[in-house]
Amino acid sequence: MNKITYTIGIVIFASSMLFSCGKKKEDKTSTETSIAVEVENPLTELPKSLTFQGKIKAAKSTSIRTRGSSFVEDVFVKTGDVVEQGQLLVCLNNADLQAKKAQVEAQLQQVNAQLSNTQRDVERYQNLREKQSISAKELENIELQLASIKAKKQATLQQLQEINSELKYFEIKAPFAGVITAKNVQKGDLANPQHAMLQLEGKGGFELEVSVSERDIQHFKQNDSVVVQLANSSEKHKAVISEVSASSTTTGGQYRVKASLISTENQNLFAGMNASLQLATDRTSKGIFVPQSAIVRRGELKGIYVLSQQNTALLRWVRTGAQHGNKVEVLSGLHAEEQIITSATSKLYNGIKISF
Repeated sequence: MNKITYTIGIVIFASSMLFSCGKKKEDKTSTETSIAVEVENPLTELPKSLTFQGKIKAAKSTSIRTRGSSFVEDVFVKTGDVVEQGQLLVCLNNADLQAKKAQVEAQLQQVNAQLSNTQRDVERYQNLREKQSISAKELENIELQLASIKAKKQATLQQLQEINSELKYFEIKAPFAGVITAKNVQKGDLANPQHAMLQLEGKGGFELEVSVSERDIQHFKQNDSVVVQLANSSEKHKAVISEVSASSTTTGGQYRVKASLISTENQNLFAGMNASLQLATDRTSKGIFVPQSAIVRRGELKGIYVLSQQNTALLRWVRTGAQHGNKVEVLSGLHAEEQIITSATSKLYNGIKISF
């Protein structure tokens, strides 16, 4: 009897445990919720675009050089300074030229004195000639002397003007408004025409210069719209083709193309930045293309979450190819008719229920 009672107790205990476990499992299943996602089909063709690498440059840029060798007396700017057109940048020693100017000015004073005396002599000779006190030849000689002195004065004035023009090159001024991007001289240095003293770049305007092969140069036309993307960010700028070189003789078989950025918000741009020029063509690329944001990375592996028949997320490992803007080509591991998950409200993992 005790054995029967003990057996019945075990059966009841086991049944209650199974019921309890089943209830917990049922409760867990019932509380599992799906997450909201966005899905889309991969693209099977894209407009074919050409991409070329280059560097951002200021649209207006110049090297400030001296016309001749001279010592630097003073430099009024430093790297990073914003300057206005006509602002004084560098003063060069012009002692030799100032001495020459003083000499010419003294000559001019002497010529003016001679001219004044000769003009009075001409007037006296004219009065004497009217009275027949001198010959016509004597009057002619004094008039020729006056003309000679006037010519000498004109030559001296021309010489003084040339010196003043030369002096302008000893006071180096900004040819346009911009930013000083390089300073290569200090006070007391010997400046010469072979080395730039300063580098000045215009404010606001930027362009991208790239090299294009003869196979692709046919796609570039002036005023065509292109996209410029910075190398180390996703920032993009609209641009137009401003220059297309017609010869590659001096550039190693490559044609130079310049694109001017038309955006006015260029605060994040600096000359020298690496960037790419993207030009859309009338041709199309065939394949399977997905958003780059949909790619999942696990070390060296790349995958994409796809929608399964049970409305769950399924991680599919894929092999990717070239990037086309914000799209990337999938070479294997994905079929064109499959739907891919492009975004989710929470973290995805294999087998999670989804809704869309």
